[in-house]
Amino acid sequence: MTMKKLSSIITTITMKKLSSLALSMLAITFSAFAQEMALQKADKLYIERDQVESLRQAIALLEKEVSNYEAMWRLAKFRFYLADHDSHKEEKSKLLQAGIAAAEKAIKLDTKRVEGHFWLAANKGEYADLKGGFAALGLIKTVRKEFEIALSLDPNYAKGSTHLALGRMLTEMPKLLGGSDKKGLEYLENGLQFGPRNAELKLYLAEQYAKIHRQDEAKKLLTDILTEDDPLRTPKEQSDLRSKAQRLLDKLK
Repeated sequence: MTMKKLSSIITTITMKKLSSLALSMLAITFSAFAQEMALQKADKLYIERDQVESLRQAIALLEKEVSNYEAMWRLAKFRFYLADHDSHKEEKSKLLQAGIAAAEKAIKLDTKRVEGHFWLAANKGEYADLKGGFAALGLIKTVRKEFEIALSLDPNYAKGSTHLALGRMLTEMPKLLGGSDKKGLEYLENGLQFGPRNAELKLYLAEQYAKIHRQDEAKKLLTDILTEDDPLRTPKEQSDLRSKAQRLLDKLK
């Protein structure tokens, strides 16, 4: 074999390898782009969650991205909200269990990100409320632990909602199970630093203030809900919270 022919063969092999590598890189790039587009579309549908069908479409879209952390925590979040829309106990239970599974998968993919822990706790908390009794007692410890992990990873996540979740748990749990009105109130008040416009947090804190006769502070929070927009809420969610705030405010006058 002549040197010229050998050189030609080597060049051909090299070009094939480069071509194959280029195609592989192009495929990876296209896949990443397609995943990002799917996430963006799902997020837009989630914003329109007052329309339940939009929420279902967002979930269907994400269910195709089964090995993606960003898809998994969103699935846990979106299933949580869809469960809130469902009035049938059996369907609600299935959605929450699916939300738990998605959150657990997200945590396995990245244990140091806040979203998986937060939405695992949120779904398990709702599932515990739904089951009630001893089944709920068995989940409380895990729910609290996951919210505490979420808080330690990013106290600003969901603008005070982690503080709200822990505050509610501690004010509603019996003392024998670790409940504490004082500690719960501290969580709620600290949450305002991270979510100064979180209407749900303000409403629950106002309820706690009303119980301990701090009426002026309760009225201030309720007035805020009626006059400020909460960027976390949809129009319907905002309207529902304002209705509750107005009813409580009327009782305090």
